[in-house]
Amino acid sequence: MKKENQWIEPAIATCAVVLLLALSYQILAPFIAALAWAGILVYASWKPYEKLSKLMRGNRLLPALLLLGIFALVIVLPLVIAGVELASNMDGISHWLQVHIEAGLPPLPQWLSSMPWAGPKLNEFWSGLSQGDPEVINRLKEWMKPLGSMLLLFGKAIGSGLMLMLMSLAFAFFFYVGGHEIVRWFIRVLNRIGGKRAEELLMIAAGTVRGVVYGFIGTALVQGALAWFGYWLVGVENAAAFGLVSCFLSLIPGGPSLLGLPVAFWLYQQGDTGWAVFLGIWMVAVVSMADNVVKPLFIGKESNLPFVLILVGVLGGALAWGVLGVFLGPTLLAVSYALLHNWAARQMESDDQAAVTGPDDQAR
Repeated sequence: MKKENQWIEPAIATCAVVLLLALSYQILAPFIAALAWAGILVYASWKPYEKLSKLMRGNRLLPALLLLGIFALVIVLPLVIAGVELASNMDGISHWLQVHIEAGLPPLPQWLSSMPWAGPKLNEFWSGLSQGDPEVINRLKEWMKPLGSMLLLFGKAIGSGLMLMLMSLAFAFFFYVGGHEIVRWFIRVLNRIGGKRAEELLMIAAGTVRGVVYGFIGTALVQGALAWFGYWLVGVENAAAFGLVSCFLSLIPGGPSLLGLPVAFWLYQQGDTGWAVFLGIWMVAVVSMADNVVKPLFIGKESNLPFVLILVGVLGGALAWGVLGVFLGPTLLAVSYALLHNWAARQMESDDQAAVTGPDDQAR
């Protein structure tokens, strides 16, 4: 009977702990992305926070509120402005399309209609659309259905991302105020789990987080601001929305040009040749090339994160967490990549050391 009690009680305790952890995870699951982003923001801005706290004679609340206000202006406000601009212009866009379809569409450009194979088909479809052919219009409506679904998903992603962003700023306030205690507790937990090796991996992850936040996200914000200025200067409507999209595209090398060059071509089609040339040069030579200047200033050297990893992080993060995931995805993948790279390098060092030592030396 004693022997049975010796394993029954530990088994019950283990099951209780597992159940408690599972329930805790279920409670925290909706907030994991916001908590992770709050931790990333707080860690990346901890040094400025400490300096502000010293300037304010040890006050920990005012520096936290000041930094959170800056984050709200830099990250949240552009999202709100872009959303308001898009929503306010949807009626205008619909009216513009309706007026132009009723008045008759302009002819296709010569270079487009003269394309081999595709040119005649495009010309036929365009003519049917301009003449109000019911069959062509119904076909266009069928093609537009997936686009409408995509726009709905995009709007939902912006809304959920904005909510997560606001929640992360709220969590960041408590992380600032109780930062020292949280770090001490976290290090103690890691030491219990993995010893000094776990603490060493934490330092690698921390350095990677700082590099990604300063390098990729800082560069994206700078490029987004430069793109917005270019669109605003040439008179493009919804310049804030275009700047926001450019900010997201900046996470991909040369990404802002993917949006800027078509807009420049549209300006050229409207007869604004000078502004079209200016915008094309601005997006390619200034905005896209700013990546090569700004990123080294933030992190001191070029990031060695593979391009595929950045792309997967941006797309996967956006699908998982909306707008917030665009920044959070590459950051988490960069940390995982750095940890795996360090682990593989240590394993190779151990194998090389074993090869140099030899089996005979090891036996001695």
